[in-house]
Amino acid sequence: GENTAMKKKIIIGIFCTLILVTIIYSIVGAIQSYNHDIETNVDIFEGFGAVIALMLGGLFVIYELDLFYTVYYFLIKPKTVVKSVLNIVSNLSLLTIIYCVLSPNFFRIISKPFLVLFKNEDGLVALAFFFSYIVLRASYSIVCVVNEKKLTTK
Repeated sequence: GENTAMKKKIIIGIFCTLILVTIIYSIVGAIQSYNHDIETNVDIFEGFGAVIALMLGGLFVIYELDLFYTVYYFLIKPKTVVKSVLNIVSNLSLLTIIYCVLSPNFFRIISKPFLVLFKNEDGLVALAFFFSYIVLRASYSIVCVVNEKKLTTK
């Protein structure tokens, strides 16, 4: 009813604002980084900080979009145990990637049991989390399609 419509508007408004602030902050950070490189006559990797700022901003926007969908699911959509678990675990895997990118030492702690497999390659651990996120989101989509087919065939 009206309560659900209002919840939707509030959730969408909050996340649109958050995403817009993240995009603006990333662009401003990239411009400041680039201007700093130009002012200090950095010859090697000129503008590299700006690229990193934009990439981090993009990663945060992707997470915010995923978080939006997770929050929207829990507050608006009909819930099942499987869909709830897939939503939470996939969101946590994406959050773990962000945490690992911002704190490389975290990779070394979490990957200690896998050192033989990954040979201390932090990038491979991040890739593993990324692929787990893709698999979890794909699984969630499949569960949604199967549930939808069950509802329409009844």
